[in-house]
Amino acid sequence: MALKLVDSQSDPNAPSMPRALWPVSLVSHSFLAMFGGMILGFLPEAFLSRLYYNTGIEPFAPAIALTAFLIGYFFSQHLFRARAAKWAWIVGVLWLSFGMYDETRFWSASWSTEKSRWQYALAEFFGPTSKCSGSECLGELFFTMPFVASVMYSVGAYFRELRARWVNLK
Repeated sequence: MALKLVDSQSDPNAPSMPRALWPVSLVSHSFLAMFGGMILGFLPEAFLSRLYYNTGIEPFAPAIALTAFLIGYFFSQHLFRARAAKWAWIVGVLWLSFGMYDETRFWSASWSTEKSRWQYALAEFFGPTSKCSGSECLGELFFTMPFVASVMYSVGAYFRELRARWVNLK
């Protein structure tokens, strides 16, 4: 008898997966959120970004965020252990935290335009292009966008679950 990879949350009669697979599921959802959101949202972001270039919302990549939300809403339940989809944001926070640590560990007031290490990190990861252009804004690309995508994917998965509960109550 083969173990069917179905989440017991979506089908109460299905055998549940071993708890040891939960971390694998979490990482799978996180990768889907980060890479799926960024790859599928790249073209819409490229076309729409001129509308908010050099503003406060630019680092959050709204088109990528919306794409990740939609992936979380429509596709998270199809990846095994759908319950882990709501927790994909944890991997995004850890990834952003690592990026902030790595970016600021060699910070020096002698070369930085920012007065403190914290201001430098905020400008690098959450500032408009004019603030982070000294580093080509790569912190936003490699750390902020995956963080935002993972958070929005989790929000989408959560709304999907809320909708499923609401439909089941009717």
